[in-house]
Amino acid sequence: MAVSIRSGSHKLDYIAACIGKSRSYVSRMQRGSAPIPDRLVGPLCVATGSNLLRQFIDLQRALEAPCEVLRLVELMRAA
Repeated sequence: MAVSIRSGSHKLDYIAACIGKSRSYVSRMQRGSAPIPDRLVGPLCVATGSNLLRQFIDLQRALEAPCEVLRLVELMRAA
């Protein structure tokens, strides 16, 4: 989120107004001290004019997903 905001030279007040939240809440999300709820990802992408936040979250989820090959290996071992 911080990269998206900086790359567009956006002010926190502008982002907060776009998503209907307070400046302090947006600041906490930007610093990572508050989680970014899934329901705000879309509005934040629109406010910053960048899909970088959504892409980063999708990448993190993909990296956390269990490897399908390893799952199949474990099933074969168990059989």
